[in-house]
Amino acid sequence: MRRLALLALLLPLITPAQPALAQATTCPVRVDPAAFASETRLTTLAEQQEAFGPRPTGSTAHAGYIDWLEDELAAIPGLQFSSLPYAIDRWDSLGTSLTVGGTAVQVAAPVPFSAPANVTAPLVHLAAGTNITAANAAGKIVVRDLPWTNVPNLLFYPLGGLGYSMYDPGLTINLLGSESMEAPAAADADLKAAAAAGALGVIEVSQLPHAQIEGMYAPYEGLPYGLPGAYVGADQGKQIKDALASGQQVQATLSVDAAWTPTTTRTLLATLPGGSAQKIVVESHTDGMSPVWDNGPLTMIEMARYLSSLPVACRPRTVQFAFVTGHLYQHLTGPDVREGGAGQLAAQLDAEYDQGLVSSVVVLEHLGARRYDAVARPGGLPGKQLVANTTLTELLMVPVSESTQLRELVKGHIQHWDVRRTAVLKGLSAADLTKVPRHCSFGGEGTPYNQHLLPVIAPIAAPKTLFSPQFGAEAIDVAAMRKASLAFTDVVLDLGPMAQSAVAGDVTSMRQMRASGTPGCV
Repeated sequence: MRRLALLALLLPLITPAQPALAQATTCPVRVDPAAFASETRLTTLAEQQEAFGPRPTGSTAHAGYIDWLEDELAAIPGLQFSSLPYAIDRWDSLGTSLTVGGTAVQVAAPVPFSAPANVTAPLVHLAAGTNITAANAAGKIVVRDLPWTNVPNLLFYPLGGLGYSMYDPGLTINLLGSESMEAPAAADADLKAAAAAGALGVIEVSQLPHAQIEGMYAPYEGLPYGLPGAYVGADQGKQIKDALASGQQVQATLSVDAAWTPTTTRTLLATLPGGSAQKIVVESHTDGMSPVWDNGPLTMIEMARYLSSLPVACRPRTVQFAFVTGHLYQHLTGPDVREGGAGQLAAQLDAEYDQGLVSSVVVLEHLGARRYDAVARPGGLPGKQLVANTTLTELLMVPVSESTQLRELVKGHIQHWDVRRTAVLKGLSAADLTKVPRHCSFGGEGTPYNQHLLPVIAPIAAPKTLFSPQFGAEAIDVAAMRKASLAFTDVVLDLGPMAQSAVAGDVTSMRQMRASGTPGCV
């Protein structure tokens, strides 16, 4: 009886503890913004990133940035670290110069991976649309105008072919207009064609002033070109064309001093174990020339910090943060495959997917990219200049693989966090129903994961400032970046308990089709 009486006295003390235990394991429905990095914190991270300067793949600055990321992550409890190393021949620019008719012309940058050489030859200007051939270019230095791409805005709407949903409550996007930006990647085709034609060098002329393109870095294949190439600004381009206007032969000397140096680079993996070994991979690259180019890792630091603060019960799946190398060295493992570190990791995850070890991939690029408008230069100066738009960010394009539930999930979080000027897309290339997946391109780092038939969410913007280190942390709208960071942290939070069949959607049947012989994109 004494034992029964003692038990009766203890029961009231034991029972109240049960609701408290249940409350302790209640998982958040959404991220508490007060528990996430502030705008001040994100600004500090962006400034710390900017302090490393341009980070070509394998450079000292790039290696230092990866080490810094690891140090930041090491302060977060529960993360487990590993690395995927790669041996490369790093390309280092040691200096570039140009003289035209004996007069020095200021050079903005060499074309990355162009041949170290000092060549003297007549100049020839070959306008856009003119093929570079042996007949018009052999033995000469080719002057070429960089093109501007124009993409109709209608494409990003549901009726335009690529769109799933558009979030633009301020109606800031002209449905009948288009977006344009200069395309230095065109230099790849120019240098290859010029080398094949027997030309001795290429000068690429930008429409932007020298001050805005100095240090420009594109294309970034990681393979040597057979001749030297250089970029010049709009004023220098006019200087060259004025020299050619007389119709007389003009001699030029183009010198590119560069070195190939054996080195190693690495992809950093930080894994946060969850309730199961099946993982959600959150990815961004670490090599870039400006803070906006690769600010995804900054969001990933704070996403990892937030998720690690939750009980394991609130992380049904493991989350792996992949800080990938080789974005600026696409032929990371040799000349035969263009993939970068993202392609390497995608192939690994593809092999693991059917074993139930991979759930999905979220790729973060260019979050909060401030919009810059290309306007006529004052005083009759040639070309255009980029001017910051004080109210708008660039359109955030979010390709999502073929799962309606996954697309609805992203759409809901974009709208909840008011991530304005955002298009949820089916892809960023025209559909090809003879292949799996149907849309081969996701526009950036997300593409190889999509092509390897993994469930993918891949936000990316296309800022006009992307390729130039002359635009620093001021090219990021930190308030917009924070909203996007909260939205995609919520996405990762919801991916944890989501049924894999819903995450995958049509990816499951497309993988079966691939196994049965349907052609893929890779």
